[in-house]
Amino acid sequence: MPLTFERDTGPTNSEHSTAGQPRWMPADAGGRAVERHTRLSDRNEETSALQDEQYELDETLPPSLSPRRLPNGIPLSPTYQRLLSHFAKDILASLSCHPSIHQDLLDGLVPVSLESPHLMSACLALSAAGFLSRGVPALDGVDISKILGHLQSSGLSLLRSALATNQMNGTLVATCLLWCMTEIFTHRQGTSSWRIHLQGIRALLDGDGAQRSLAFPTGATRPAMKHLHQLYLSLRTLPYIPASESPTSSPDPTSPDSDDSPKIPPLDPTPASPAIDGFLGYSDELLDIIHEINHLSSIHHSAVPTTTDISPIDPTITSSTPSPAPITPVPFEADLLLGKLHAMILRDSRHPPRVAGITTPLTTETGREFALSHAIFQQATLLHCYRKLYRLPSGSAPVRAAASALRELLTRLEREAAPAPCRTWVAMAMPVFNFGCEAVDEGEKEFALEMVGKLAGCIGSSHVGSIRQALRDVWELRDRLGDREGALCASELLEKLDYNVVLF
Repeated sequence: MPLTFERDTGPTNSEHSTAGQPRWMPADAGGRAVERHTRLSDRNEETSALQDEQYELDETLPPSLSPRRLPNGIPLSPTYQRLLSHFAKDILASLSCHPSIHQDLLDGLVPVSLESPHLMSACLALSAAGFLSRGVPALDGVDISKILGHLQSSGLSLLRSALATNQMNGTLVATCLLWCMTEIFTHRQGTSSWRIHLQGIRALLDGDGAQRSLAFPTGATRPAMKHLHQLYLSLRTLPYIPASESPTSSPDPTSPDSDDSPKIPPLDPTPASPAIDGFLGYSDELLDIIHEINHLSSIHHSAVPTTTDISPIDPTITSSTPSPAPITPVPFEADLLLGKLHAMILRDSRHPPRVAGITTPLTTETGREFALSHAIFQQATLLHCYRKLYRLPSGSAPVRAAASALRELLTRLEREAAPAPCRTWVAMAMPVFNFGCEAVDEGEKEFALEMVGKLAGCIGSSHVGSIRQALRDVWELRDRLGDREGALCASELLEKLDYNVVLF
């Protein structure tokens, strides 16, 4: 089918467009729109609307990455030009820990999208979601939410048509991942539709119960697809807080972390020596550790009692601090996993791992930044282990030690990045959230909120707001229960949250 976005090519939501009529192309649109990359910080809770007239096309991008026409000669509408420019320059940058990664994604995604209607729709939708999450209400006088709604209805229809061909390829995987990120960027409370796209990717990668290799082409596309493969693994593995999760509920069979979720092998054999992945900002080893923590937690959760019964919540409790119960024995596998994690931390503190997946030479400062990012994730994983497998109270000595180390590392990373957040801050959702969950005194809470603000400034996604709100709810609940010293395990409090928190 011809790649055209000038006119509607199929049925759409009547609220968003009318079939057969040109979309979003006012006569004066050609000289306006999209460049300024607004970095939101903690203020994004009450961001005022920004006007579309503030934006101009980015003229620094080469024509191949910011085209006016599609390869078939059809002009790309001015609004779509602006969305594609924003996607190439800003959205992909917010997903990259290093400029080399950003360039790989640019070279591998944008040219391919020009030949693939379903991938192009996903790119444009993620760009629109990025504008929406940053408080930009309209482009060319049209409500961004309506543009996004049309792209969703028409783009997902294109994806279904492509899937119907039953030919699994890297472009389909990339399309599903971008739709997944669109759902995360537009984060809606009480929904977890982003996970549906992960399950779609799983279905693509798993044919008839047997693992199928990723059929990614060679050349400029392959590095981008390798980074997206890491994105998939991280989204599937990193912890998240599902809405209304019961502490004794059985594992969700649709969860990317469920026991029967297949382990997707890396595209290339794992090197014998550990390495920090340039896209993730930490090593694949840590993803394996987190996967095992999630697995052990899901099968042993009901057997591990909490430190105290906090249900129902009594709002009259203001001063009495609950007494922690004795620490309960945990599965032997948890001790082995904890020992492995401690050994990794000790090994890498002596000899920081090399950085893999980045083709350009690293400066000393960048190498130090990646080493700090990796160490931060190690301490955050340690907190995750203590909370999920050992149910340790926030005030316990092991949790205090890991939280203190994590705060020191985050502070060092902040200094490395002064005056602006460094690239690896885009990966800091899980570490910042884990630290905040264990925060007890006001100084720790203020530090956690400051770090969330820096994360929001880097990635500019709506889901960061849910991270901030979740931390505040955890702190409020702890206060209502009279826990001033961290006598409760943070898991007990997190289980009371009634909305989704995505830790990407």
